[in-house]
Amino acid sequence: MAFPATTSRPSYGTQTGRVWELADQLSRQLGRKAKRQEVMDAYAREGGNTNTASTQYSQWNKTTEVAPQAGATALDVPPTQLEIGRDGRVLLPLNIRSAMRLGESTTLTAEVQDGVLTLMSSRTAVSKLRHLIKSTDTGKGSVVDELIAERRAENSKG
Repeated sequence: MAFPATTSRPSYGTQTGRVWELADQLSRQLGRKAKRQEVMDAYAREGGNTNTASTQYSQWNKTTEVAPQAGATALDVPPTQLEIGRDGRVLLPLNIRSAMRLGESTTLTAEVQDGVLTLMSSRTAVSKLRHLIKSTDTGKGSVVDELIAERRAENSKG
């Protein structure tokens, strides 16, 4: 789970922290972002105040992007026609948002190449980057040492 620098996660073992823990736990169990009422009910079963749960859920929901379960991949969605509104907005239907595993306040990066629009969440971008690094890592020493050696070689030539 990722948190922007402006929001700090409540400490473990605190009442507010427990709401976040329950939201994380339920999300992992459900394979999707937990809903407010589900978290409130779980917290109430433990004797917690539902108002605290509701407030903390709001903070958790704004700052948390639920990653897919291990081994899960994004779902495919067949070609779907979308309309551009007068204000230039495009509404992504629920099935597309679900397939991309997007939360309510997820920020997307848009890229257009050869007239094709690609939308990607930061979680997906990080996942792709990790895969790229893993696939190109030879496991032969430190990447930093390799970079320093390359720079020294370049400087000695010039």
